[in-house]
Amino acid sequence: MLELLPPTAAILILLWIGDRESTESFYSYLKKDQATIQIVVQVVSHGLATLQVASMCTTLNLSTRFRFRLRSTSLKELSLWTALNTTRVDPNLPSFDLAVALAFVAVTLIPGALWAGALSPLFVLKTQELGNQTLPAFTEKTRGVWDSQFQVRGPHVWNINDNCTMVNDARGHIPSCPVPTLQGPLLLSASSATTLNGWPRKHSKLDNPNWEYIGRSYGSGSSIGQSKDSAIDDRVLHYSYTEFGYDTRVSCIRNESSDIYFRLTGEVHQNESASEYQKTHHPELQFDESLPPTHSQVSIYFAEGYLPNSIMGVPELYPVISWHPKFENIAAWATVVNDGRNVIAVAAGTNLYQELNQTQCEVFFTPMAFNVSVNRSQQSITVKAQNSAEVQDIDPTGHLQANAMHSLNLLSRMSPSLYVSVLGETLSRNVERMQQQKPHLSRTEAVLSAVAESFIAIIDDVLVAYGASQISNAHDTTSSAARGVVEAVQIGQPFYRHLAFALNSILILVVVFEAVHTRFWHRLTKFDYLDIKSVVIASSAGGGRIAKAVLDEHYEKGTNWVADPSDSIAGAMRIKWDLSSTLEDSETMAIVKSSDCGAMRRRKVRKERSVQSIKLIGLESNSGSLDCSDREGALREQARED
Repeated sequence: MLELLPPTAAILILLWIGDRESTESFYSYLKKDQATIQIVVQVVSHGLATLQVASMCTTLNLSTRFRFRLRSTSLKELSLWTALNTTRVDPNLPSFDLAVALAFVAVTLIPGALWAGALSPLFVLKTQELGNQTLPAFTEKTRGVWDSQFQVRGPHVWNINDNCTMVNDARGHIPSCPVPTLQGPLLLSASSATTLNGWPRKHSKLDNPNWEYIGRSYGSGSSIGQSKDSAIDDRVLHYSYTEFGYDTRVSCIRNESSDIYFRLTGEVHQNESASEYQKTHHPELQFDESLPPTHSQVSIYFAEGYLPNSIMGVPELYPVISWHPKFENIAAWATVVNDGRNVIAVAAGTNLYQELNQTQCEVFFTPMAFNVSVNRSQQSITVKAQNSAEVQDIDPTGHLQANAMHSLNLLSRMSPSLYVSVLGETLSRNVERMQQQKPHLSRTEAVLSAVAESFIAIIDDVLVAYGASQISNAHDTTSSAARGVVEAVQIGQPFYRHLAFALNSILILVVVFEAVHTRFWHRLTKFDYLDIKSVVIASSAGGGRIAKAVLDEHYEKGTNWVADPSDSIAGAMRIKWDLSSTLEDSETMAIVKSSDCGAMRRRKVRKERSVQSIKLIGLESNSGSLDCSDREGALREQARED
């Protein structure tokens, strides 16, 4: 019974701990040295299981010893008891007894396995509050950073690049002015705004390419990869928070009356002979008259005109250059923020990009609350709009929205090209992706949808760039509560913990039942058949009757005893603890009967019944039971005398 005290205490402690998870020192230690923890678990599990198995064997030993005092037991049965008490498989046992021993040994392996499952530390996922996530803020105190590139002077918008600042370090390339610094990445993002298979788009975060967005960014998530919050440590696998931003929508149409067009303003020609060029630039070279003369011609156009919301008298006007004498392979767009509207108009030449011409789009910014989910293991960001009773406009002045539109306008002005149009190639590439994704669309529908998604991608990325700049350049931030899933450690699985408790309870009940049933093993003999000293001395004290009975039985069957452990004749011999026998007033082991006081012996007895004078010696033991071996010996002795 005492063996069960440590396992009982251990299982009660485990049940008290329950499903508690540790994310502090124990977690850190387990991460560093898992091998040592596993060794400790194995040792403790084996120790607790050993105590439980010892309790099982002790109870079995006491109960069989108690019954051994009351009735006779065959040596075969005693061998089984011995095998069970020592938890070993004796191959010399009969088939049924061997199966019982195997089953019992298998059962004794269960406690160790259950304790290992109940004690092994497991890495689990735990959802908890993580603290605050840093977010960008667009306040008046940092207006000189986020609202200084574009200045409205009268009816015109001036681009002041001298006001731009930049961070370029381990956090990434973070300018306060998205254009022109991020010109290339913005155009690349626009060219792949549409996925080929219709799945959510995956695209890199411009300031930190190690991170990628899955789907649209909506201008949110700019702080990811920029700020290191104390609550977001290496234990955090993924987390989420709420961020306010803009749900940007772009609607495009084909406006046949669009007033944005290209006007040729002049051409630059240069003709120079090879000899003149060589004399001027490389006089050290030997003159070669076979060289052809050089010729160059650049056409200069103006993209000009009015948009539906333009201020009359203030047209859009900026130059576009090309190698071609006609505006065949040029494209441009213009944006105007005025009268509460944000309008984009696209103009294109007569050849490569003609299908883009006269495309007109309007941009709508709707303040929205977004759920930003961050997967730190995959370094991915997913932004989804969420229903919120309270929605905040991150910039009530509207300047941030206007700056995103002005950046889009500046992107067109700063992307000239000679042979083909960079802007035209960007939009056309996305048109092809749209047509592949939705082949049922007409060409015009595909153009309008693709152009809208390209502009959305640019505006989203521009807003993310502004947000990252506010954190890294302006250091103007706010915060939002973050909730995430962290890796924690838990002691054991509940299933195995409950099984270990059930097994321990069953063992306690068995011990209590046996104790009550035997009145706490009242008058239990001190003889223990597992103790070799007790067995040798007790069998010796009983004299040679046991051996004589086995030899006689072999003699009757015409065989010899050769000390075979699997000897069935010896195994069938029944013995008991004879309390009435004395060896200096000690208890002895006595034979009760052999395996067969059967037909053959009874026939011999009947033959000798006529001999009335025979006095059987040893027919009665001190306890009054018949001793078959003594009776058989007496009969043989009488026969020899006759």
